[in-house]
Amino acid sequence: MLDSYARLSRNPSGKLEKVETQHADNHEVISRLGGVLGEDIDDPKLSAWNPKVHRPGWDRVLKRIAARACDGLVIWNTDRAVRLSSDLEDLFKLIDDSFLLGSSHGRYDLSDYNDRYQLRMEVAHNQRSSDESSQRIKRRFDVLRRNGVPHQQGRVFGFAGLDRTVARGTEDREAVPAVLVERERAALRAATSAVLAGTTLVGLTAEWNKSGLLTVTGKAWTPSAVRAVLLRPRNAGLVEHDGDIVGRMAGDPVVDPEEFERLRALFAGRTSGRAAGERYLASGIVVCGLCGKGLSGRPHVGEYPDGARRRQYGCTKSRGGCGHVAADARLVDRELRGLVLARLTDKKQASAIKAARALISDRLAAVQTKIDASEARQEAIAAKWGADKMSEKAFDKANEPLIAELTKLYAKRDELTGGNPEGPTEAMSREEAEEKWKRADNGERRAMLRDALGRDRIFLDPADKAGFRKFTAKRVRVDPYRVS
Repeated sequence: MLDSYARLSRNPSGKLEKVETQHADNHEVISRLGGVLGEDIDDPKLSAWNPKVHRPGWDRVLKRIAARACDGLVIWNTDRAVRLSSDLEDLFKLIDDSFLLGSSHGRYDLSDYNDRYQLRMEVAHNQRSSDESSQRIKRRFDVLRRNGVPHQQGRVFGFAGLDRTVARGTEDREAVPAVLVERERAALRAATSAVLAGTTLVGLTAEWNKSGLLTVTGKAWTPSAVRAVLLRPRNAGLVEHDGDIVGRMAGDPVVDPEEFERLRALFAGRTSGRAAGERYLASGIVVCGLCGKGLSGRPHVGEYPDGARRRQYGCTKSRGGCGHVAADARLVDRELRGLVLARLTDKKQASAIKAARALISDRLAAVQTKIDASEARQEAIAAKWGADKMSEKAFDKANEPLIAELTKLYAKRDELTGGNPEGPTEAMSREEAEEKWKRADNGERRAMLRDALGRDRIFLDPADKAGFRKFTAKRVRVDPYRVS
């Protein structure tokens, strides 16, 4: 009793050898060998040389051999079943008596050590051929990528190619109209800007589906599919491989590369599940007294007396800081509240601050909105990296464009607030300031803190090293702006 095994693949001429054809040939071999058919077993569309591929059909073959349910196996060619020496040795371990392995090109008695040797040589040759082909293909694709040609199979959204809504191989499969490609490109540009401005993927998906914009295979969009298509490097004219930019495509990119990097950083900082909690009051505003980097807010060990989890401001190495300064968030916020109330109720201080802000209000607000968004993304990806939810390489790729963007934005903010504005105004009363602070949300309190600081900078200094480390108000230090 001989089983027949077949696997869909291509023959040396490049044409597909269907499993039905292979089984038919195997049946002739079984008849020629004087055997009877046990089972037809096959693995359609599965590789024999990739060790990561699970082949249920081949597992079925091994189980029947181990159970002595057959006396042999017929395959169309040895490379249809075993291209790895490890697979062959696994087969040998199951055989302790006569076993016949036949094919269209010969037969092996696996109880004969000479036949085993010949089969080992043939499988080694098959494995070498696979390795050579794999190396050749890798080199070809590497050259193409470095020349700005991305690897793709069929048309992708926003780019020209054959219509994938029509079955492959049919005569009706023609190139999609240029007007459709341009419509898709316009949608990619608009969607990138919209997501950066706060539009949700759910809303964007509904908009695309409502407008009749479909995937390249003619299906409706899902939020995950929209996210995937917006994050393709080729949208920005980039060719990426294993996380590295290895080439740039010819011509103008569909999406502005800077916007694409901002979008990627935005998504990199997002976490699945429950949305992030309220923003920290001092993050990005109060800076480290040792290295000058903005502090980040983060959960800390233990609980406050009211049962809430403790929080902390700290200088983090993941954002380029020294990592040596930290303090309890509530204690720092208490000092900041006192600073805000004192300054906004001081007539002289309030006059200068409010006049300056009124002078450059619109431009400063736009810049500050971008800074807040970039800092939030930076904190989010830092949290993911710190929780081992992303690799260091992925963190660097997401963080580097944010650092560059924030450097430009900080310089712009300094330019807008670095003058010497004048103009009378009235200070708030103590009661007004306290009521406004009490009713404000975290974003509004951050705005009040910036108003109170004006052009000055505020630092958190390290704790005293001598004795028990305890937070003191003097650690929160204001550095007045000086006209050079």
